[in-house]
Amino acid sequence: MNHQTNQILMKRVERHISPVANWLASSKHLIAIRDGFQIAMPFIIVGSLFVPFIFPPFNPANYPNINAFLLEHRHFFSTMFEHTMGLIALFIAFGASASLAKQYRIPERLSGLTGCVAFLLLTGAVEQSSPESFLGGNGLFTALISSIYSIEVIRFFYKKGWFLDLPEEVPLITRNGFKLILPLLFIMLSLAIINLTLKQYTGLYFPQLVTEAFKPLVIASDTLTAVLFSLLLCQILWFMGIHGALIVTGIMNPFWLSGLISNQAALAIGEPAPHIYLQGFWDYYLLIGGVGSTLPLVFMAMKSRSKQLNSVGKIGFIPALFNINEPILFGFPIIMNPLFFLPFVFVPLINAVIAWHFTQLGILDPFISMLPWSMPAPIGAYLAANGSLHNALMVLFAMFNSWMLYRPFFKVHEKWLIDQETQTIS
Repeated sequence: MNHQTNQILMKRVERHISPVANWLASSKHLIAIRDGFQIAMPFIIVGSLFVPFIFPPFNPANYPNINAFLLEHRHFFSTMFEHTMGLIALFIAFGASASLAKQYRIPERLSGLTGCVAFLLLTGAVEQSSPESFLGGNGLFTALISSIYSIEVIRFFYKKGWFLDLPEEVPLITRNGFKLILPLLFIMLSLAIINLTLKQYTGLYFPQLVTEAFKPLVIASDTLTAVLFSLLLCQILWFMGIHGALIVTGIMNPFWLSGLISNQAALAIGEPAPHIYLQGFWDYYLLIGGVGSTLPLVFMAMKSRSKQLNSVGKIGFIPALFNINEPILFGFPIIMNPLFFLPFVFVPLINAVIAWHFTQLGILDPFISMLPWSMPAPIGAYLAANGSLHNALMVLFAMFNSWMLYRPFFKVHEKWLIDQETQTIS
């Protein structure tokens, strides 16, 4: 890619993509959704840790004593799982409500509780009349909708001055509590009326309708097209210096978590896991060493004859093992460097296509747990798929593939830097 072509590309991206990306990155509702999932993350991770104890990743006949112990205590492990993953939508309702309230400078804890009440009000009628639970993964989209609705109602009431205002002498927490009474009453009445009306005219409650409405999106989000589009967007934004991963994961998190819980449900009844594109796929196959799968560049840099690359490689080595690669992105640099545009954007895309087809063929195992994105990729891929050696080997293959694809571009960059350093000395 010559300099003129690169300049044209950069101008087009700045003109058409950057404004949209900046709008998405600053969208209060997307930030609230992202924060809701981040607040729920510890419960998701801890709940996922109990999956191997409920569904052992080995042949029970080979380990009869261990299997007997797990069967005897299965109720204990299942209880731990159900009180984390089984309530995940409720946790997200609180987190998203509190985050949006904070952005509007509304009391966070009261707003978070209001979001929970709104969510429980919508799901309560279903819980009483159906064995289908909406407190877990099935209720994710209902949790997000009810949270945003609740906070927007509170904001509207406060803006209009429709609240009970107590004197300044009354403690702040008491004043805030009374201030919430009118909007809370409206939220509860309006949602109850909506739920009953929908049930009367459609035969379904609000959460059931939302689940049906989002099914096409959930299906569409678990396709190779969705993988490539979201990854391409992330890579291009990062190349421009915009944190593309925050934008993409903020949009994809509800779909990833919904798919994860579907995979866990399939595992529980002995069915094949139906979903491929989950957070484990994103974190451990596509972001090896960080965005762009740049871990091989770290090893190349540590052996480089260029002083700049050698220093950057040594500084970035430990963070890169945990998928943090800002030292590499800005130290090489890769950001806004036309030489690295092609490998930075397309190396993860190539790895994605390979991993997707290997999973479809049954060579790789679908992910059934969510672990921290900062876990070293081979270990994360192994554990998040309930002890899959094939997945860990796929990460090593993707690293080798990334090494081979990055190397020609690295050598050109290294030669240029060495020439610059030599000229500086002389």
